[in-house]
Amino acid sequence: MDLLFIIIVASLVGVFVGLAAYFSCAETAYTGLNPIRIKNLAQEGNKKAEKVLRIHENYDALLITTLVGNNIMNVATSTLGTMLFTELFGVATGVIVALVFMSTVILLFAEITPKAMAKRNAERYALRLAGSLQPVIVILTPISWVFAKITNGIAKGAKDDSSEAPSFTEDELHVMIDEVIEEGALERSEGELVKSAMQFDDIKVSDMYTPRSNIVGADLNIKAEDLKKLFLETEYSRIPIFEGTVDRIIGLINSKEFFAMCLTDDDDDFDIMDMIRPVKFVPENTNIAALLKELQKTHIHIAIVLDNFGRTLGLVSMEDILEELVGDIWDEHDEAGYPIQEDKNGSFIVPGEANIFEVMKKIGAEFDAGDFQDNSVSQYITHKMDRVPRKGDVIEAGTADIIVRSMKSRRVKEVRIFPVCPREIQEK
Repeated sequence: MDLLFIIIVASLVGVFVGLAAYFSCAETAYTGLNPIRIKNLAQEGNKKAEKVLRIHENYDALLITTLVGNNIMNVATSTLGTMLFTELFGVATGVIVALVFMSTVILLFAEITPKAMAKRNAERYALRLAGSLQPVIVILTPISWVFAKITNGIAKGAKDDSSEAPSFTEDELHVMIDEVIEEGALERSEGELVKSAMQFDDIKVSDMYTPRSNIVGADLNIKAEDLKKLFLETEYSRIPIFEGTVDRIIGLINSKEFFAMCLTDDDDDFDIMDMIRPVKFVPENTNIAALLKELQKTHIHIAIVLDNFGRTLGLVSMEDILEELVGDIWDEHDEAGYPIQEDKNGSFIVPGEANIFEVMKKIGAEFDAGDFQDNSVSQYITHKMDRVPRKGDVIEAGTADIIVRSMKSRRVKEVRIFPVCPREIQEK
């Protein structure tokens, strides 16, 4: 038995196993990497990241190269291993020993271990291998070209939808944001803001306007003293002005301008027409993202929602639109308290923006917020359901049941809370 032969063959086996591990690691790293992270590194001037992007963009060539290289190394390793063990133990026994031993070595050191390592640290290994992988792809280009032609010929009849489908759908982005929040890389409040921004274009004015019956307006012929009293009672910064009926709104008056004029002019000289500012008139199917841009461009703060016949349906302010994006906005005039109405059946009617901790304490229900980090009833329901709530949804909250009574766009407007969780009682 030639000792030199055994040493050479064993050394080649080790080299081929290492090369097979190299190709396995490269395949998994480039398959599992996050292109967004690599693009971010490339934009910061990382030269290796630029190489990774170039390799990843030609993924078919990369995949064929790594698979061809890996399989050539595995076959060569098995062949040399069989030669070595048949030389050591004879043909019959050597083949069996080679099958068991080489299969174990290839699986453990050339497949499972390198792929597992690359899976856990895909970007790091992709960056490490970029410099050496590019010339390997070039060297194996003739072989890759042959296999690519054969593969394309076999798959020619298959329909390719890759050019039609986007890289990410909106639903997939929602899932990604939730995963990033769970990993702790993004605060929950920041994630909710991103998701609200994504859904912003889908909301229509009809989903969130203040209805006609709740509009506080003033007739064109109102006296200065009466208008002053209306501003002080409502604490609104702007009040619509109509001519005869709310269906004929002609503009609005700003409280600052009104009180400034009252300080300088006598009531006898008061002319409401001097202070009327324009409003925007929009149909109910208007997209609020487009409306917000229009209000910003025209410096108008209120839009009147009209039906198909030109009648007033309701009112939308710029603050209403912004609240759809960032949640409730409170100023120094807003009351901090929330009306809690007790019903005859022992339940409580509560607005969605109420502080759930204060509500539960007030009605005497035990409540454990868990990992909930906000405070409103609406946010708690959304957190528990992990989706946009719907009217009639029931949520367990400690020793109480919360039933969604009404919605305003994607937010819970009002709920009914049963402190003792009576399952047999249904929302009417």
